[in-house]
Amino acid sequence: MKWTLFLFIFILVSCAQLGLRGPAGKTPERHIVFDIDWTIVSEIKNPTPVILKNPRVIDVHGSYYFVNEGLEEFMADILSHPEIRISFYSGGKAVRNQELLSKIKLKNGKSLLEISYKVLGSDELVLVEALPGARFAERFKKDLTKISKDLDQLIMLDDTMNFVVDSSDNQNEHVFFIGKAFEYFENFKDAEGMSGEYIPHTYDEWFLNRKKLNVLNAVFKEAYAESVESGISFSEAMKKREVMLNLNDNEWNSYVSSYYKKFQNIKIPKTPGAEMECRHIAKLLMGR
Repeated sequence: MKWTLFLFIFILVSCAQLGLRGPAGKTPERHIVFDIDWTIVSEIKNPTPVILKNPRVIDVHGSYYFVNEGLEEFMADILSHPEIRISFYSGGKAVRNQELLSKIKLKNGKSLLEISYKVLGSDELVLVEALPGARFAERFKKDLTKISKDLDQLIMLDDTMNFVVDSSDNQNEHVFFIGKAFEYFENFKDAEGMSGEYIPHTYDEWFLNRKKLNVLNAVFKEAYAESVESGISFSEAMKKREVMLNLNDNEWNSYVSSYYKKFQNIKIPKTPGAEMECRHIAKLLMGR
């Protein structure tokens, strides 16, 4: 009887203490927003029969896109955190964006369209004043508050600088610039001898363009962990690493190489250039 009474009092006191503590702190909702063109896919300007047989190539309204390497793993790692929302914000038209995302499947069978929180397109861009003859990204801007008002917990990955509205909430501070993207080439040899702003001129540029999502995946994992452990905003944790990587230079600096080493699932595709790629990966892992 005494033990029963003691147990009852113990449970009563414990429950009272739990009530005083209140509910556990709520995990903040975080957002990762992806640009589409040249960020998650690369348009193929001159498709060949060999390229079109590649299972990573999709046809959308007569245009061909290569689904950039590492995208599926990146999405799976993000989705492992239930409080993170994935959105897409592109200057492309809504119908094109939705069809493209519906054709990119994850390992669980779901498409990017199905796992999306929001998909915004050209209708969601903001027209701003610009000089005559200004480029598209200078005349139209993305407004990140259309994804979430809490920008501290939002980061957008984009290959175009200054593609967000210039507003009092400093939206550029929530954009992770991933560097200039290059046209898709199955092998670097296919680009040799060609000229143009978006043609990779060195093997390193071509290789980084192919592996960039792997690097960004490792960046995300580290920034997310720091945000949770230290309490700094998710956006701030990501932006710190953007400065270190300096992807605008399209070079394998020590930080880029370091994050590539941290990426756990390095895959060497069985292509004619696989041997050269294998040697390049070995150089990165040993340090340069």
